[in-house]
Amino acid sequence: MLKFHLAYIGFVLLGCFTVNAFGQPKTSRTYLLNAVADQQPNDTGSPKTTFTKINDAQFGTVFNVALADSIGQSKPIVKNWAGFSTLVLQLGKHDMGNLALKLNVKHAQTKNYATRIDIPVTVKPGRNEIRLTLADLENANGSAPDLSDIKHWYLATNQPVTLFLGDVWLEGAAGKPITVASDPARLNRIRAATMPKFDKPIMFNTPEADAICSALEVYPENNAWNLVIEDWPVHPNSKNIVNTIGGKKVLRYNPDMGFLIVPPDQKKVDVKIVGYPGESDPGPFPVPDNTPIEGWPIHYMRNPLLKKLSLDDVQRDNPKNGGDRHAIIVDPINRKLYEFFVMKKTDAGWTAAQSSIFDLASNKLRPDTWTSADAAGLPIFPSVVRYDELKRGIVEHALRVTFVKTRHAYVHPATHYASKWKDENLPRMGERFRLRKDFDTKGFSPEVQAILKGLQKYGMLCADNGIDWAISVAPDPRIPVLHEELRRVRGSDFEVVVSPPGYVPAK
Repeated sequence: MLKFHLAYIGFVLLGCFTVNAFGQPKTSRTYLLNAVADQQPNDTGSPKTTFTKINDAQFGTVFNVALADSIGQSKPIVKNWAGFSTLVLQLGKHDMGNLALKLNVKHAQTKNYATRIDIPVTVKPGRNEIRLTLADLENANGSAPDLSDIKHWYLATNQPVTLFLGDVWLEGAAGKPITVASDPARLNRIRAATMPKFDKPIMFNTPEADAICSALEVYPENNAWNLVIEDWPVHPNSKNIVNTIGGKKVLRYNPDMGFLIVPPDQKKVDVKIVGYPGESDPGPFPVPDNTPIEGWPIHYMRNPLLKKLSLDDVQRDNPKNGGDRHAIIVDPINRKLYEFFVMKKTDAGWTAAQSSIFDLASNKLRPDTWTSADAAGLPIFPSVVRYDELKRGIVEHALRVTFVKTRHAYVHPATHYASKWKDENLPRMGERFRLRKDFDTKGFSPEVQAILKGLQKYGMLCADNGIDWAISVAPDPRIPVLHEELRRVRGSDFEVVVSPPGYVPAK
């Protein structure tokens, strides 16, 4: 589970301030519970949990709670927590020893235990002010919660205890989500371009594909792939995450993710899904005969043992090279994206382990906990470095990155994890990394500068398990070999970032 901030603070009573029940000066707050104002819990879990408002010599006006199971609020006074920075709970106890509780928060996305917030809270003897940074909260399965629509929150225990419940409040903005900007110049350029007319499939490594991609708006401007994140806050555990991956390891790239552009009337065919049918979108799909498989053509052109293979050989996995065998098909007119995992042509037709369809005109994600052709449940095409972007001088979107070991968790915009590891020093699927602002991009070729500038402005998202610090570049023969230059960039040149307080992902 993501790190959250708990603080145990000793209180000093200051006579020159108006003070709350626990003797703390009042700041700008929006209360969920306030004993003095008679804002009370409205949910006690069961009749065995009872509470009484009292005036305690040590704690002031508080609720004395005989906690048998849980206490909190169903239909809270404040439903929209988006825009606030911090949730503060005041708790206390007289007797010795620590008390372990759980804070549970249910929201609009909550369907079961895994899709609610469930975090430990430790109450020490005396007065406790527990502060939770809302931007750090995540669901039990590692996904991002919907803080704009809170349904229920409560403190729970596994055994009967007695505690003092003081004020509970939200700090920060007045519940209004903040906006996170994309680059208006990028959007204006795309919308000013004319989409070329075409009536046949277009391979990605052609001038025709460059012109089409330059006029294609890939997702709305407020989509996670298009956000400018150069000023986003650094994750509090950034240094440990980077070092666990390998701060001395170098930046790598895979010339792997080619794609095919198809016209809107492209004939659709069946693809037999043989691996993850329960987490795949149904066909038929606009899959032409010349659909490229991951690595085509550059991986085969540059390998003496493979350079004689035809596209048909590669599609049929002849010889059996295996691998992820991603296939990507883009319909720019209908703004639809089709992606496949372990794609293969047979005499009976196409097969794939998984199929995903993305609407490039929408911010809609995969269903929660579903994979995609990538382990994170993310699309691949929006993350790939293309030739037309390198010629333009900057990659204007977040990139895709892989790591050998990832965490058993995911964060927006990811919807799936693929790991048993729960170490908080490992990256989650969807974790966003940014090349540091102070990294000097001078002295690199124009192509590499375009990538590095994009990494500073848009960052990169953890999308799959694979080579550490490896981004995806189209296997386009027009793109020069980038290995030696990228190796001058180290893992320690990156930092993990989080969305700013109050940010609510676009829907």
